[in-house]
Amino acid sequence: QVADQIDDIRRHIGTQKSRVTRLIRENQTGINDFLHSAGYSYKVRIEPVEETYRMILEHRDADGHLESAASHLSYGERNAFAMVLFMHHALSEEPDLVVLDDPVSSFDKTKKFAILHQLFHGRVSLRNLTTLLLTHDIEPAIDVVGIGTSGQFQAARPTVHFLSTRLGQVTEKVITKADLLTFSQVCDANIASSCDPIIKCIYLRRRYEVHGDRRDSYDLLSSLLHRRPHPTRKLADGEMELISAADVTSAVTEITEHIPGFDYQSLHRDICDLASMRSKYENTDIGYEKLQLFRIISELDPAGLGGDDTIKKFVNESFHIENEYVMQLNPREFDAVPEFLIQACN
Repeated sequence: QVADQIDDIRRHIGTQKSRVTRLIRENQTGINDFLHSAGYSYKVRIEPVEETYRMILEHRDADGHLESAASHLSYGERNAFAMVLFMHHALSEEPDLVVLDDPVSSFDKTKKFAILHQLFHGRVSLRNLTTLLLTHDIEPAIDVVGIGTSGQFQAARPTVHFLSTRLGQVTEKVITKADLLTFSQVCDANIASSCDPIIKCIYLRRRYEVHGDRRDSYDLLSSLLHRRPHPTRKLADGEMELISAADVTSAVTEITEHIPGFDYQSLHRDICDLASMRSKYENTDIGYEKLQLFRIISELDPAGLGGDDTIKKFVNESFHIENEYVMQLNPREFDAVPEFLIQACN
């Protein structure tokens, strides 16, 4: 009878060993697939050591394992490893809530996508655990809301919320697919909805910029926002010349299609009035619009503002030019696609 029980125990031990072997193989493959898709030149191997197991880190182009991962991996690579290992730890613990605090913002878009895919898309992922992901990055929202990743989740449809704080009050607004707009759509919507013609001019000038449309209508709006009494354009050598009356008339006609009743001289008097601009600043609750109006006020009263020069430079350059929306490099001239992706496609 005892011998029968021993045989039964041996069968259970054999089943358990097979299960452990299968799980190790699946998890090892999953981690290595992630490292490959993220473009990392490393792989892991999980091997038994006495009564436990250890994870061996190897470089794909070198023999033998790396004795000290910390001395070979960059800060970003260590973070990526930590994220995946944390995911496996969470799966083993099955907590009621998993909180991820800005897990992807520091990565480039290829690695960002690989990490999000690893965390939420596969069979071995967090998609069946309640997870709160906090981030400054728009791409996870696009992944879940815009592209439709939400359909892959079994227990619940994930939602995305925009959190903001003003004077200690936190507000929360749901982001839907309809909220994910191109920069041109944003400008069109704000031109249509704003009641202030100066605000409309700010957004229309942005629209011309993002389309690369630097014709007379753009120069006319630029002249207005820089408080020039007569519209001018910048020549190739940097010199300024007056825009002819005929060209001004043509530009006004085009602008009027977006801003009915546009009148350069009337708006110029308004934009040169410091009290009027301060009033516009106070009357808008939109931070972006406040910054654009602040630029105009700072030119009207440069000595009266004081404040932090770094912040003023940031307002004038980063928020004014909107680099990440308006400016891009031509991919034919500056090929930023990682080599490993091209190799994978090949």
